Amino acid sequence: MKTPVQPPRVVLLEAGPVSEALADAVCAIIRAAGVEIEWQRMAAGVRSVELSGEPMPAEVVQAIRDCGLALKTLLRTPVGGSYESPNVQLRKKLGIFAGVRALRSLPGIESRYRDVDVLLVRELTEDIHAGIEHEIIPGVVQTIKVVTRAKSEQVIRHAFELCRRLGRRKLTLVHKANIMKRSDGMFRAVGRAMAAEFPDIAYDDIIADNAAMQLVARPERFDVLVAGNLFGDILADVGAGLVGAPSLVTSHNTGPGVHVFEATHHVGLVTGDDGKPAATPLTLLMPALDLLRHLGERAVATRITAAVCQVLADSTTVTPDHGGRASTSEMAAAIIAALPAA
Repeated sequence: MKTPVQPPRVVLLEAGPVSEALADAVCAIIRAAGVEIEWQRMAAGVRSVELSGEPMPAEVVQAIRDCGLALKTLLRTPVGGSYESPNVQLRKKLGIFAGVRALRSLPGIESRYRDVDVLLVRELTEDIHAGIEHEIIPGVVQTIKVVTRAKSEQVIRHAFELCRRLGRRKLTLVHKANIMKRSDGMFRAVGRAMAAEFPDIAYDDIIADNAAMQLVARPERFDVLVAGNLFGDILADVGAGLVGAPSLVTSHNTGPGVHVFEATHHVGLVTGDDGKPAATPLTLLMPALDLLRHLGERAVATRITAAVCQVLADSTTVTPDHGGRASTSEMAAAIIAALPAA
């Protein structure tokens, strides 16, 4: 007798009513597509602060460490708030060092560009986002940019290996070494030296402001980008504008033994006429599709994508950010009804 295969366990982080509605929608779509996942739904961010006073409780971090997989909704940090970003806390505690943002066009979403397909690999542990600041004298604040050779080598190697694993043709490193000659100069030097280890991958580098302009003017110029924390953060939002919706930009964060797939935006944080949440389910569904691909369920991810494209093209059951009046659950139901046969 064959031993029953246990479904994978994935921690699903939620931060409030909207993210709970998104989580309900995504769980329903994946189940309807024929994939069983043991979801461990846990509170984080603002909801967790309300419950326990901690934005990223130790039990949440341990649960992700134990199973190695997480899907998270957007965890917002109040501007001027009294606690560190729960996203930053999670990265630090799990040793997450790289985030891969997928900037991809999707049929049915209006944008200025078609067929955009760029991967952006962002270093996540240091740079300006390390949050090292102090006031030198009243009215004068210093923020310290931290760049280390070890972390530079780690994220750049990850980018090269990603290119090779996915059959990508070219890696472009983003820097500002013309101004920050030591910090970004070292980052650039590491990339140039490492390129010799990957002769099958074309390699070049580009100054950050030029990268932003080129990404808007000629996105087809890029295949895979690797950048430090700050420049990666900025270029990710530029990329969201290219493909027409922040909900389409996914992030796959990697650390030792852990993979965290996250929504990078919540779009349409409104309620319908009936008071139901009306955020687009795509904001969490798109990273969930990356999770499915990671689990080897590429065919299922393709079927769900086809259903999404059909619903967007039909446009009768879409949420307000897609030009419709549907709630989150109603758009999810439409995606389920549009699923192609397996």
